[in-house]
Amino acid sequence: EKLVLGRKYSESLAVENSGAIDSYVRVILYKNWTKDEEEAADTELSPDLIRLELTGEDWIEDTNASTRERTVLYYTKVVPSGGRTPTFCSSLSLDPSIGRKVTVSREGSTIRTAYAYDGYRFNLRAEVDAVQNHNAEEAIKSAWGVNVSVSADGTLSLGGADD
Repeated sequence: EKLVLGRKYSESLAVENSGAIDSYVRVILYKNWTKDEEEAADTELSPDLIRLELTGEDWIEDTNASTRERTVLYYTKVVPSGGRTPTFCSSLSLDPSIGRKVTVSREGSTIRTAYAYDGYRFNLRAEVDAVQNHNAEEAIKSAWGVNVSVSADGTLSLGGADD
């Protein structure tokens, strides 16, 4: 189907623990623009124009680690072996202002319209990491370099004794 700017498209993303160990999980979402067939991200175009609707359902964002190009999310519960998290992203859309970035030129009776984003594609990539739930605070600090607290019921929160 043809892409419509501003329209929300379903993008239901969750994490499944296919391993043998109950784990805590982290998701890093990367978003960027690339030109034509190039692999390198174009830093001139704003990744903010790629909009993700995050659910927040037992997911927390690490705003200290997140940037315009990267969103870091932690699931606050243990994901059992064979289990699945709730959806952390429900939809994506492209900001309609993209369609207003246009240059119109006239050559005689011919009018040419050139959009700033012609030849570009948007990219969304999700990277998932898991850490054992045994000695979780120390394991997460070692693996991810982040201080967390784990309550008696196993709920993870950002921040810890070293913050």
